[in-house]
Amino acid sequence: MNDELLQHWALRSLDDEAARLASELGKLPALRRAHESRVAAARRALAACDDLAGSASQKRRALERDIAAFDAQEKRFEQQLAAVTDQKQFEAVQHEIAAVRAKRSDIETTALEQLEIEESSAADRPSLSAALDRATQDAASATAAWDAEEALSRVRTAELEAQREAIAANLTVAARSAYRRLRGARDGRAIAAIENGACGACFHSLSPHAAQEARKRDRLLACDGCGRLLLLAPESQG
Repeated sequence: MNDELLQHWALRSLDDEAARLASELGKLPALRRAHESRVAAARRALAACDDLAGSASQKRRALERDIAAFDAQEKRFEQQLAAVTDQKQFEAVQHEIAAVRAKRSDIETTALEQLEIEESSAADRPSLSAALDRATQDAASATAAWDAEEALSRVRTAELEAQREAIAANLTVAARSAYRRLRGARDGRAIAAIENGACGACFHSLSPHAAQEARKRDRLLACDGCGRLLLLAPESQG
């Protein structure tokens, strides 16, 4: 393999690593959003629990005021009952007392239901709060790791870019122009290794004649599938 092909092979290695780093970095936004969604869901669950408890408490207090009002009303009717001398009036007041007690009983039942909601919410809250804490801590830990990974990847990408430019400078003007044009059009990978008789980038199979030519390792080939430059690994790496 001549020096020009070795230069292209080195560029292929650099581009493959850069593409891998870019792919890994490209996954980070989705991973970050997943943790953000988990934290948001846990926060909503806790807020819903608190809202439910708060609403139930507010309703219960209003019902307790109604119960107190019916208690006072019942006492007034009982005072009237003690002063009644007519049987018909006596029965009428008793009817009013019974109606007040029935209404109060219904309200007391509803108040108990609201109290049960409060107690159930209070029982659920610790686990929901713990889930939010875990989600927040996990997100913070993951974010710190991703930030470090991203920083290292960007440093390494800059190093690869510098190495790429240094190697590309050794190519002829035409070869360098073709390489840069293909790299810009093919997701940062202008050159692909031939693997198992096919393009290592798009997996398009080589024709028998192209495969035979590739084994000579004396020139670059073009992939009929993706248009990338193709070459076999140097014999020392094959």
